[in-house]
Amino acid sequence: MRVKVDQLKCETIGICVKRCPQVFRFQPGSKKATVIVDEIPPGLEQKCREVANMCPSRAIIIEEQKS
Repeated sequence: MRVKVDQLKCETIGICVKRCPQVFRFQPGSKKATVIVDEIPPGLEQKCREVANMCPSRAIIIEEQKS
């Protein structure tokens, strides 16, 4: 699974950064979230789905890997 943050939609609220700091960080100087890992570890996939659903601007995009 991969995750992206749509920079045009991100409103710097930070739910993703607070709830899942292993995957999300604020960009220096902009406070918009960014993803810091390429592949989401299996143990964090559910957490990423949860924060994607919590994001009020719907800026988190989840890309499921095809088997």
